[in-house]
Amino acid sequence: MNTEGRVTVSGANWLFLIVLILQFAITFIVSIAELFYFAITQRNPQETTLMNIILIMTQIFAVFLPAITYLKLKRVNIKDTLRLKSLKTFEIALIIIMGITGQFIAQMLNIPVLYILDLLGEIPPSPISVPHTFDALIISLLIVAVVPAICEEIMMRGIIMRAYEIRGTRTGLIISSLFFGFIHGDIKNFFGPLFFGLVFGYLVMRTGSLLAGIIAHFSNNVFAMLLAYLQENHLQQIPFLQSSYFLFIAFFMSVIIFILAFILFNHITDWKVKSPVSTVTKDLKAAFLNIPIFITMVIYTFIQIIAIMDIVKGNV
Repeated sequence: MNTEGRVTVSGANWLFLIVLILQFAITFIVSIAELFYFAITQRNPQETTLMNIILIMTQIFAVFLPAITYLKLKRVNIKDTLRLKSLKTFEIALIIIMGITGQFIAQMLNIPVLYILDLLGEIPPSPISVPHTFDALIISLLIVAVVPAICEEIMMRGIIMRAYEIRGTRTGLIISSLFFGFIHGDIKNFFGPLFFGLVFGYLVMRTGSLLAGIIAHFSNNVFAMLLAYLQENHLQQIPFLQSSYFLFIAFFMSVIIFILAFILFNHITDWKVKSPVSTVTKDLKAAFLNIPIFITMVIYTFIQIIAIMDIVKGNV
């Protein structure tokens, strides 16, 4: 079958594996470069600088370039495939609200896993460092918010979700969301990205525009970084941000605001749902019982086992 001019499930699966491997390869290369830097200068680069380098290089060279290369090789109409169309002002406002309020919902979804891991030992902190100056904050926002919002949305909602939509709208949304959770490579942060994968994918499908996913993704990342910045550097001025009540109050308020924005969004938008071509079981088999995704799952499982063992060892 001639598949030129459109993205395919098989192509999306291989792209996903390639992206995962490249992420690890680039992280390894940068880490080796750090060792050489230390050997030559006898100084370690700042942790924030090193992580920023890893983040920017993995996003550009492991996510964006492979995705664009795949689209070029398939000779697709990029504007149509990626659904590059403008949005209305009110749509954008609701998308931003859902992107922001979804942050606390995602945090709560991660809590059960964090609780279980906490019973095993001390959970390591997030590898993404929180900036301590305003200038560093701006740089972090660019690297953590702008770049991933564009690169990851092109790959996840632009290619992978688009490819799996051939099996039905529901299938495209669910499978791409699962992959979005796995691509983060961290069992501590799986259900949060899974939730956002569903939200971002739904917004893209409902509006017919990849910009909806990019804006929601960007809004969430900006809000998360700003909140972490305030908690890290201005805790004395705003001690409530670190209280146990803050997360629960923020969660319940976020749920209410998110639902209201979601209802309004559905009221002003419409979409054409493609019926599923098979059962959920067959869709999951098509997604996971293939060579690239099987390899991906083996790698992901191996990494999580190592991470859990490290947590347990830290408790011995």
